[in-house]
Amino acid sequence: MSNYTHQMVADMEAIGSFTYESAKAYAEQNNLTVRSVISKIKSLGLDYTPKAPAGKSAAPQIRKADLVRGIATALDVSYDTIQGLDKADRKSLSQLLGAIK
Repeated sequence: MSNYTHQMVADMEAIGSFTYESAKAYAEQNNLTVRSVISKIKSLGLDYTPKAPAGKSAAPQIRKADLVRGIATALDVSYDTIQGLDKADRKSLSQLLGAIK
């Protein structure tokens, strides 16, 4: 048995095109889940524009090797002697470099 009445399908077809936000609003109005509405939109062959994926932050990524080089420079030691530190997580390396400076 379908969660969608003939009237609901007709309403969706009359709308014709959905975005994530309009699908969410339709779901709330009809006591349905957003995933269900999106699935129905696609099964009816209607146009659907998904929401934009969350992007990475605008800040440039610093490689772990660069952090280790910075630590080596700050400690005045050869990079080769502490190169294994690049196996540590980025946050720890960043905090270590900040503590040294």
